[in-house]
Amino acid sequence: MKTISQRTIVRMMEALAQFSSMPSNLQVRELYESEFPDWFVTHANEHYEFQWDGILRDLRNRRFFYPGYSDSSNNITGEYLNKEKAEVYGEGLLECLAAFIASRQVGRAVLRSLQLDGFQVSKEKLCLVPLEGGVSEQEEEDELAALVGGSGLPSGSTILKHVNDAHSLFLDGKDHPSLGELRSFLQALIDDICTETHRAGTHSVRLPGGTGPRIEYLKNVGFLTADEETAYRAAWGALSAGAHPGVPAREEARIGLILALEFGQLLLLKFANWKANNYLRFV
Repeated sequence: MKTISQRTIVRMMEALAQFSSMPSNLQVRELYESEFPDWFVTHANEHYEFQWDGILRDLRNRRFFYPGYSDSSNNITGEYLNKEKAEVYGEGLLECLAAFIASRQVGRAVLRSLQLDGFQVSKEKLCLVPLEGGVSEQEEEDELAALVGGSGLPSGSTILKHVNDAHSLFLDGKDHPSLGELRSFLQALIDDICTETHRAGTHSVRLPGGTGPRIEYLKNVGFLTADEETAYRAAWGALSAGAHPGVPAREEARIGLILALEFGQLLLLKFANWKANNYLRFV
């Protein structure tokens, strides 16, 4: 089951902190009007005093439903609630709260973070709808981090910093700078793969400067096929701000982030095999 990421939950905490500046009676009215269950609104008010950091964490770990209780028959809902059903309730309420706050001006970063998790918001029904073919950026970024960590590339921390900066800039609505960080990410990754291949001394091909010539270098030494070279050049061009007339900048940056992560993973998977075979072949 697709769930919202912990990073999105933190964005929700930040946005709900502004919502909680309202008097508690007004928060009760707005939540109740948005058709949140009465037992949820009452418990969030009386037990947590609308301290949203604790509410959101306890919805994810299920403690929200069992204050002082130890069995499935005694909980705040008034019905039998085992751990599996509590998890479903918790995730459902988190999604409703995400849609609730993302529909407000203070929830812009939440909305963008949800898109990276593979969701869009239905403001009419106040729920989340999985994007068609949606990919979780958080999962892809975690996989990339694991591959970078195991690669031994000398600039691994810089490579990951470009990705983290691109993510943060996207959440802040800085779409073109986010794309710039993604280009820097691929550039740093290609540079390291080229440098490590050249350092091995198994090829006589001269190591050039510049991203375009270095993509060609990787083809000339056998790391990339001709088709892969074409694909990576296309990906590089796709990460240029304004390269897609008619596509909103927000969507261009969101798709660019997923694109860069996928191409980065492909490079790292190839590099692991390439390195294991003395930078000469793939097995």
